[in-house]
Amino acid sequence: MNRLHFVVGLFAAMAGSGLEAQVLLEAKVPFEFRMGEVNFPAGDYQFKHSGHLLVVHQEQGDRSTAMSLTLPVSRMKAPETGVVEFKRYGDTYFLAKIWSPSSPDGAVLPKTPLEKELARATPPVRTEAILIKSK
Repeated sequence: MNRLHFVVGLFAAMAGSGLEAQVLLEAKVPFEFRMGEVNFPAGDYQFKHSGHLLVVHQEQGDRSTAMSLTLPVSRMKAPETGVVEFKRYGDTYFLAKIWSPSSPDGAVLPKTPLEKELARATPPVRTEAILIKSK
């Protein structure tokens, strides 16, 4: 039943995402990181954000891809360039937020069970931000 809810939610997000502008950003991430259940190595990545759907694609290597539903987030001042934020617990990084260039709006990824467990066991959290270029 959970799988059915996920598929229906993903379909709804993708169907509605065609109505909003898609943002394509690229970044060189100098450390390995997790997004959901996928562990990505350091390297060059594309981040596609549209509506409430984020797709991350490794540009080289095994060319892994992951997608996640996101929640909207805003801040007072828009960054001049796009920014990808990671939360670090010990030696483990998790993709946390993505900010579009020249916009105060961004997207936050929900915490996975593993991230919640590490957050309880390994405070404080350290945030890493990487400037990205739009394509």
